[in-house]
Amino acid sequence: MNPITSSTTKSTTQVRREVAAYIALAYALCIAVVVALPHANINMMLAVLVPTVTVAILTFTITPRGGRRALWGSFGLNRAAVRTWPSALLIPMVLCAAAYATAVAVGAGRLQVDASDGDLTWWTNLPISLAMGTVFILGEEIGWRGYLLPRMQQLLPDRRRAALATGFVHGCFHLPLILIGTTYDNEVPGWVAAPAAVALITAGGVFYAWIWDRSRSVWPVAIAHNTVNTVFDLGAAAVVATGGANIAYVAGETGVATLAVVVVTAVVLWRYARVWHAPAPQAERRPAPVAAA
Repeated sequence: MNPITSSTTKSTTQVRREVAAYIALAYALCIAVVVALPHANINMMLAVLVPTVTVAILTFTITPRGGRRALWGSFGLNRAAVRTWPSALLIPMVLCAAAYATAVAVGAGRLQVDASDGDLTWWTNLPISLAMGTVFILGEEIGWRGYLLPRMQQLLPDRRRAALATGFVHGCFHLPLILIGTTYDNEVPGWVAAPAAVALITAGGVFYAWIWDRSRSVWPVAIAHNTVNTVFDLGAAAVVATGGANIAYVAGETGVATLAVVVVTAVVLWRYARVWHAPAPQAERRPAPVAAA
């Protein structure tokens, strides 16, 4: 048997094992959290931490001792990747703002901002929320883009397909919160929220993967992810439903306008992003022996 072929096959098998172990463990922990605390808001916070807890468990189980430091070094926690911050901040702001502007334009909502008292504390609260929320969202992105995405890229022939696959797995991770719990995306029925959230997060996975492939750091991806969450919260506070309309069908994570602008962005990145039309780095094309033999 050719020793090179044997080594490559073995390494690919190990990567598949890691992907399967990560998905199975992350889903199991999320389901456990939601079943234990279906009606407590803390279930969402705990779910955010599940991906990193999963990676920590895999670090001390299927990762050999000699590869543990390299594993955590691969997440780019020591790289700020500041050049990608403008994209990570501005694109989510524009997309979310467009979704809520659509809700106002079609009459599903109206803008309600009371500036009569001159209270500008939100100007200081916003950067604080962005900074603190980014650190918290690392709990998700260390798992999805730091751990899972690079392994999907090793298994799939096209990094764009790996982006979609990772986004889909990430989206399905939210299903226990939607279908079992009562605290997440509860503005619309679960049978509407479930496919809408999965579709949106799958498409959003293309954007997050684009940020990751440009930066090789989880920091800008966490910034982008937290910016989405923050702007959703701001939009929900600033745009209120008109009459009996439910704005969640138009904007927010379950809104058709949000899905439309995110899908358009994903298609544009899929077709034109330079990072995906250049040859993949050699380290990405070569399956990495990251698990214990």
